[in-house]
Amino acid sequence: MRQKPYSYALLWLIAVTLLSVMPGNAVPKFDLASSDKFGHTVAYALLTWLIFRGFRIDNGRSANWKEGMVIVCLSSGYGILMEFVQTTFFPSRFFEVDDMLANTFGALIAAVFVWQKSKKHSHRPN
Repeated sequence: MRQKPYSYALLWLIAVTLLSVMPGNAVPKFDLASSDKFGHTVAYALLTWLIFRGFRIDNGRSANWKEGMVIVCLSSGYGILMEFVQTTFFPSRFFEVDDMLANTFGALIAAVFVWQKSKKHSHRPN
């Protein structure tokens, strides 16, 4: 049975969503260097990488620059959306701009990694 191309990305998206709505700290802080922000960066880097992976499996090729930017925007946009969801529906969670920045940074890191890797593979002699 063939694996669904985006199944790992979907599973990770569910995990990120669950982590995003769990009760948090009582007071929001602005600290881009905290371990929480590192966690956001890693979580969204992994989500973005899994989406790129799903795209490659589904299409038989790596995403081009425009397709990659759509993937980055979708991943980052979801991170931004989750900040609004947290503050609107979960009283123990807060809207944090630095979380959105960390999510976006993670998505961009994954995109750069994927593009560098695909560039390296495309220049190999046959």
